[in-house]
Amino acid sequence: MDRKQLDTLIAQRDENRHPLAQIRRESETEFTINNHKYEVVHSFNDGFNFEEFIRRYNPALSQYDYIVGDWGYGQLRLKGFYSETRDEVKGPFITALNDYLLEDVNFGSANFVVHNLEARPVIRKATHSRSRRHSGRNRSRNNNSRSNPGRQQNSRNHDNPQHEHQNNHENETKHRNHNGNRRNHRNHAFVEQKVKPVKPSLEKRDNLVVTKEAESNNHHFIIRESKK
Repeated sequence: MDRKQLDTLIAQRDENRHPLAQIRRESETEFTINNHKYEVVHSFNDGFNFEEFIRRYNPALSQYDYIVGDWGYGQLRLKGFYSETRDEVKGPFITALNDYLLEDVNFGSANFVVHNLEARPVIRKATHSRSRRHSGRNRSRNNNSRSNPGRQQNSRNHDNPQHEHQNNHENETKHRNHNGNRRNHRNHAFVEQKVKPVKPSLEKRDNLVVTKEAESNNHHFIIRESKK
């Protein structure tokens, strides 16, 4: 698509665009937008075009004290600026107009400045501050739970007495089992085993012969020796 075709499409779009506000001209430099007064305070190279301003205006610009328009490639661009007396906003302020014209506007292009004599106040949404406070509470709770997990567990047990009773019973059972194991370990430092008398094997008993028998004080002695 060449530049001529692009310009044609832009022109068709502008023709089909409907005004977004009720704008009425009062004089050469004064007009109203939705019954609020505006005034053209600066126009360089006849930059202010009332008909084109109507097509390009957006109601979001009504919060600004000044509206700056500049032309580039046959298209009008509008940008809002606040008065330097507006303390509730962070900018942009009209005091930075020269920097804007030098840095963002084509050199030597037509431009103008419109003063909004009845700029509406900037209203900040309360939901943002409320959500920030809510998120701050959540972060505080998370930090407290990380720094003191025992306190969080006690709080849960306090909220659930049945769960607390079950935990206490389990802890007491573990304590008794642990103490019983310690006593068993302390009283039995060795392994108890039953020892049975070991008789010599039959083979060894068959190889024994009687070599001497004697009696003494009602005791009978038998002495056996191995066969040679």
